[in-house]
Amino acid sequence: MHITRSHLVVAGAVAALTACSETPSSPSRLPGSGPSRELAGNGFPQGGHDYHLNIIGVPKDKTANMDDNNGHRIFVQLQSDNVVTSPGGKNNQLAKGGNNDQNHIYLCNSTNGENDVVDARCDTWRLTHVGEFGTIDANATDGDGAIFGIPDPCADADPLTPCTPSYRVYARARGSGGSATITTCADETGLGFDGTDDVWCGSNGITLYAKGSTKKASDITDNLLHMTITVNGVTDPQLAGCLGTSLTTSTTLDVFLFDRCFENYFWNYDNNGLKNLEIRFYKAPAA
Repeated sequence: MHITRSHLVVAGAVAALTACSETPSSPSRLPGSGPSRELAGNGFPQGGHDYHLNIIGVPKDKTANMDDNNGHRIFVQLQSDNVVTSPGGKNNQLAKGGNNDQNHIYLCNSTNGENDVVDARCDTWRLTHVGEFGTIDANATDGDGAIFGIPDPCADADPLTPCTPSYRVYARARGSGGSATITTCADETGLGFDGTDDVWCGSNGITLYAKGSTKKASDITDNLLHMTITVNGVTDPQLAGCLGTSLTTSTTLDVFLFDRCFENYFWNYDNNGLKNLEIRFYKAPAA
């Protein structure tokens, strides 16, 4: 079954997972609607945006220190091998540490610091950038990945609380060729619920292709602001309990950025020759 935080998606759950016999009592949590404005010819919403970020693929790893280098860009490897091999499940080959962090963009919770990347640079940056977007470490080609500051889209850390994200995300692949797959991932909190620091990645990753400079932007909010995972309550009972799901069967649910039960949230950027991805963030219109 598939649950999110604003209402149960019953029909889709029955069709996708007919073997499930229980329906958890947890409410669901779905992303809100897009900005109430027309799209421009390039696919982005008309009017101003709140922040823009360019993810730039480079053929050679960067060696310069890029901490506190808020240039609205992050450098990634042009060709990478950080593949999500188990969408919606555990991907421990992407665990933090060593050189595994290349092409990882770790996320710093600028709202309140809950459940974000375990890194002192994030904590220092947040002191003067509460509620803001910003590049903290622009180099994802090195061993410790990049760090990007971003507001909590659903400021309650409880995955059972109903929520509509407070902003939306659009992206456009630039250039004459190549593609990149972005997937939201995170570590189980602390040392992991079963003593193993498991890394989970969503089944809702998206691949963006460059098809020349006229390629239009796409709304990728549903891909970047949560990870869709399937948790087996028999094999992972402690994690299932933390998420408020069934302890006797598998449940598919959306875990939004900075929800409890996980930390070290990151975007896994699996690059296959894409030189530039342009991302824009739009806060929800005032009610």
